[in-house]
Amino acid sequence: MTAGAWAPHLGEMDTALAAHDASAAVRAWRRAYAAALASPGWLGLVDVAAASLRIGRIPGFARASEARARETYWTALFRARQDGSLNGVLEAAEAFGMIGDRSMVEQCIRIAESLAALNADGRAVETVRELASRLAERFLTAEPAG
Repeated sequence: MTAGAWAPHLGEMDTALAAHDASAAVRAWRRAYAAALASPGWLGLVDVAAASLRIGRIPGFARASEARARETYWTALFRARQDGSLNGVLEAAEAFGMIGDRSMVEQCIRIAESLAALNADGRAVETVRELASRLAERFLTAEPAG
């Protein structure tokens, strides 16, 4: 996890999870989410989305936590695209792949290719193609879970 205004709240959340205090964990997550939204960039949102998935390990919280994570990853993707951050877009692709959202992985790949082309950097375009190929192999060609 990266240091940012959201980080102390995620620490509180993890402490609450370890103590099996679901209410405190959710409250701390909400504070982390608000801090990440108030911070510029995409990185805090990726950290907070991953934290939501940790809350999903609490019995009865999986569905809501995944929905929050998906929405937060989407916001991170939007910010990364807005910032022109290839790293952010590719982080989002990886995250969407981990939660099994193939269509968002595909969308992230298209956005990354577009950003690389806009930067008119041949090396970046080739790097994105290689990373996109690995993401596609890992998340788009595998059998869906379930």
